[in-house]
Amino acid sequence: MKNCSIRMIHNGIDTTKFEPKYKKKKVVLGVALPWSPRKGLPDMVKLRQLLPQDIEIKLIGLNDGQLEKLPKGIVGIKRTQNIDELVKHYSEAAVFVNPTYADNFPTTNLEALACGTPVATYRTGGSPEAVDEHTGIVVEKGNVKALAKAIMKILNNPGNFSSDTCRKRAEQCFNKDIQFGKYVDLYESLLSK
Repeated sequence: MKNCSIRMIHNGIDTTKFEPKYKKKKVVLGVALPWSPRKGLPDMVKLRQLLPQDIEIKLIGLNDGQLEKLPKGIVGIKRTQNIDELVKHYSEAAVFVNPTYADNFPTTNLEALACGTPVATYRTGGSPEAVDEHTGIVVEKGNVKALAKAIMKILNNPGNFSSDTCRKRAEQCFNKDIQFGKYVDLYESLLSK
């Protein structure tokens, strides 16, 4: 296989639906369905103890049992009713946190970026590929203290992790129309050989 070419085509999202529409609030957002230890739910709970109390943590995708056990200071939501509601949550968040322990190339990271929200995530699967030094911070898997520091760095340096920069990265790297076009180009190049 050493003489075979390899082409990486990232997943794409609809950047006409996922876009910044609301004013930022001091909210740290996490989205998973379902939330589990593999998706980092215990780590999100630990973050509540590490982050200042004036920062709201909001988790979307929880079940009834998880909602009952959430500590004070974490707002839990079962699921959103539609894309517009999800876009509102992404857009209002100051930081999107994805503490996943096992993942491929999480779409949630892309959706957050498209809504102008920087990402703090673990070095897991394709998560690090979603961001660059101006759109997020990647820390080692399971290091909740480093994750909390990354969140605070993003919150305290909004100019370095601007909404416009996040949006631009999503449009240039993860727009579904561009990504689908890359598949078409690949197939056409293979067929022409």
